[in-house]
Amino acid sequence: MLIAGIFGKRNIEKIDIQMIFPQEIYKNKETFIKVKLYNEKKLMPAFLIKIILPEYNIEKLIPFFEKEKEIFINIIPEKRGINKISEIYISSVFPFNFFIRSRKIDKEFEFIAFPEPKKCNIYQLGGKKDKGEITNDRIGFEGDFISIKDYIEGTPMKYIDFKSTAKTDKLKVKELSSLENQPIFIDFDKLQLKDMEYKINCVAFIVIESIKNNIPVGIKINGKSYKPDISYKHKINILTELALYEEL
Repeated sequence: MLIAGIFGKRNIEKIDIQMIFPQEIYKNKETFIKVKLYNEKKLMPAFLIKIILPEYNIEKLIPFFEKEKEIFINIIPEKRGINKISEIYISSVFPFNFFIRSRKIDKEFEFIAFPEPKKCNIYQLGGKKDKGEITNDRIGFEGDFISIKDYIEGTPMKYIDFKSTAKTDKLKVKELSSLENQPIFIDFDKLQLKDMEYKINCVAFIVIESIKNNIPVGIKINGKSYKPDISYKHKINILTELALYEEL
């Protein structure tokens, strides 16, 4: 028993952990984190090592590794903004399944969870100065026909498609090429949405969808102004601002 105790204690010693997070992590969405384990013992491999993250109800067993091991764990962040993983334990039943030996890893990891994108119709407020939320630089109604879409308040009557309206019992309008890929600028503080979380989630959705469709989008938020762009770095910068806005 003494020898078993010595081997068991030594088995969980000198094991270090690093965590690598993806660039895009969203609230309430499953994401995978890469975990690297390092066995710093010179001669002894690691046996039956279990990683425990009680904050996320995660337990992951690694049967055996010599010097390094990579695994993936999945987590679902429950809040936007800065999240922490501060409770990290490793345990083992090696060499016999009589006792469980464990120790806490003296490390803390942080990551930023972006807002949970929520589909919304805030696009329909584009160009309405009385509401002042979202504007298009060169909005117009001339150009080649693209598709039929739902009526947006303020669209001139001549662009209503009466055939499609009759078929669906909903007002439909012709979408023309001059409306495509026009830069969008959002003045976040002027958005007239009372629920702050909904507003943040809605704007996140617009930013993601706009850039996905090669529509330049910019924003004024937290005293900062981001000019319309479609680059990946630009998207990450805006989502980070939204994630940290009046963080809960």
